[in-house]
Amino acid sequence: MVTCIVAALDSELDQAKKELNARLSRTASGFIYYIGVLRQNPIYLAPVGAGIVSAAVTLGHLLTHMKPDQVIMAGSAGALPGSGLEIGDVAVASSEILAELGICSGEGVGEADSLNLLGFRQTIELDEHLGCSIVEKAEKTFKVYRGVFLSVAGVSNQPSHALTRAGRFGALVENMEGYALALAGMRFGIKVAEVRGVSNIAGIRDKSAWNLDLANERAQSLVLNYLRREY
Repeated sequence: MVTCIVAALDSELDQAKKELNARLSRTASGFIYYIGVLRQNPIYLAPVGAGIVSAAVTLGHLLTHMKPDQVIMAGSAGALPGSGLEIGDVAVASSEILAELGICSGEGVGEADSLNLLGFRQTIELDEHLGCSIVEKAEKTFKVYRGVFLSVAGVSNQPSHALTRAGRFGALVENMEGYALALAGMRFGIKVAEVRGVSNIAGIRDKSAWNLDLANERAQSLVLNYLRREY
């Protein structure tokens, strides 16, 4: 089984790169990735860039190059109102919704079904077995949740914006790359999962109240724990 771990930023893979003793490589087109080893099994790691567009383009290229059996995205996210998540908690996606897709009824809130376009899906499920396995094999040192994620082109700029999105979509967290992963999994026919640590409360832009390091550390720890038990 070939596994690839991806994240928006290179720094969001630092813990995994270190533990898997990963070395830097590049595709013929110049996209960077790393090759690590876990019990003699190769593990690919790759930054895909911030945002849905960058993630989609990079994932399309890397998946064609690597041909993995499963892809797990790690990173941070903002907890949406009503989710019950706090900073330092970790969430695993059951599905991804693209917030702005379709006809927009408000800032960052869209609806795609009424367009009735073939293959135009606002919600895409991630692999249930893989996601549940990651949750089940978690060490109980921090809280792990599983549920709906919301991908956004731009993050909520104030609490009221986050509250509107939460009310419309009922998601746990907002992020900027997960829908690209879900779509790639569907198009390439591979298993995909998404693990994100909560770094902040969505809509609160005061970064002194954030903890990105803790969020990224716990997301990577959960992914690595799953792989150690799986291989």
